[in-house]
Amino acid sequence: MLTETTALNAALDLTGDRRESERVPGPFDAWRVGSLETPVRIYNLSAGGCFVHAMHEQERGVIVRLKLDLPGAGRVELKAETLYRRPGFGFAVRFIDVPADTAGRLERGLVALQRKAPRAS
Repeated sequence: MLTETTALNAALDLTGDRRESERVPGPFDAWRVGSLETPVRIYNLSAGGCFVHAMHEQERGVIVRLKLDLPGAGRVELKAETLYRRPGFGFAVRFIDVPADTAGRLERGLVALQRKAPRAS
């Protein structure tokens, strides 16, 4: 059976992947911070960025703020820049201007998530 998670991860699996950081597939709950905090789902989370599942179009180069709850790290707020969009799926972001303490907490959260992730056989 094709689930939302399977479909999104398949659509986001790029063969020409240029990421420098190991990623955790997800999905994960997060919030887009603005005049209101809007719940979003994120996929392919890494120290460098993630993919935000959203039905609305998002232009490239837009600065957004995301909040994530990460195991062992608590709530982390990150500034991000949109890189590209996949119509009908969402948009990719790279994290920018990340303070050292926030980067350390993000890394700890990623390590905890990777430990929890099921291993492929």
